[in-house]
Amino acid sequence: MAGGTSGAVCTICGQPIAGESPEQASPCEFCNSRSGGYPHYVFLAETIAGSAAGYVEGATYPQILLSMGRFLLGKNDDKLCGLVTILAHLACEVAIERSISDSFALKGIPSLQEPVTDALTGYNVANDKVRNLYATLTGDEIQDRPFWDGFIRSAKRRDNVIRKGLVVGRADAEESIKAANAFLAHLSGYVPRSRSSR
Repeated sequence: MAGGTSGAVCTICGQPIAGESPEQASPCEFCNSRSGGYPHYVFLAETIAGSAAGYVEGATYPQILLSMGRFLLGKNDDKLCGLVTILAHLACEVAIERSISDSFALKGIPSLQEPVTDALTGYNVANDKVRNLYATLTGDEIQDRPFWDGFIRSAKRRDNVIRKGLVVGRADAEESIKAANAFLAHLSGYVPRSRSSR
């Protein structure tokens, strides 16, 4: 099958990868991605339909994203572990963004939300600026929580997956899901300070 197209595509740029079997993925010749050519896009529709279908009514976006990560982890495909890590942290970032937004409203200063949050580069609470804003608005010193060390390890792993193409193993992906789950459970149970609390 050398030189032919196997149906495999690069999971990063989408280019067809000639002569590659899903069992032996090679770096993409177009973008040099190390994630290989196994067509994971097939799992995305299944992931959304399979994991989120039962949760859509009444579920939050972070819950759905974490559920999608668990579903992919259940596929027992090591090539999906990086995506699992990314989904776990995306769930946390969406939850932090919502919490920050709610806190501006709770404090009676919704008009400040846009100018303040526009200065952020994202909502990764592992970032000192984001964490400080979150702590100031909510009174939650999240870095003192028991799950924090695991969350930080996972956040660094997620950054390396995205920026450096780190290949993540199953144990690391499981740790990311566990850290994100504890993080989201904490956020859902935490009651931010109101305007009268100073």
